[in-house]
Amino acid sequence: MKRFFFAAALLLAACGQPTSHETNEAYPVAVAPNYDATIGPDGAAGITAPVEMNVASVRAAAPNYIVAEVDDQVDGQAFKAITLSAGDEEVFRVYPTADGRHVHSVVTRSTQAHSPVDEIVGRSKFAVAPPEQVAFCGAEFVDGAPGFACSTAEDGRFWRVYRLPDGAGAAETFDEIEPDLLHDATLVEMRWVAPRA
Repeated sequence: MKRFFFAAALLLAACGQPTSHETNEAYPVAVAPNYDATIGPDGAAGITAPVEMNVASVRAAAPNYIVAEVDDQVDGQAFKAITLSAGDEEVFRVYPTADGRHVHSVVTRSTQAHSPVDEIVGRSKFAVAPPEQVAFCGAEFVDGAPGFACSTAEDGRFWRVYRLPDGAGAAETFDEIEPDLLHDATLVEMRWVAPRA
């Protein structure tokens, strides 16, 4: 019997199966019991307040992620962002306030993250979003394609960003988007905006 288990272990090792220790190091959040891949009105990845914008503070709020500072930019303005990764995949990106001192927002485009109602980027459609959570919407471009973003209000804490189906024309306002296009719009990003520090 011992030979069978030994042979099975050798076979798994020969096939490149990782041991549980290797899995914990390579993909720490995938096996962590308190892994928080949720993003919603109350926070993202365990971040629920405008913590200080540094690796140590973000790591303390989201301890099961690989936390790293990265260069980023918006409209040509360079700044430091912080990434939260699982293995080699970025799950969340943390953006600073204008003064760079606190977390302003946490954004995901990862299929590992989900909303409180289990919406997933790239899979969920606008048609399944809870109506009370998408009461305020505005047209915007998403990666150069027409789309829109929605929340509970203009100052909402949680935003869902959708891309219109291929071939859809841009609209100046959300109300100008055809209902059929809205129904089939795909979730491409989720954003949590921290309360002011």
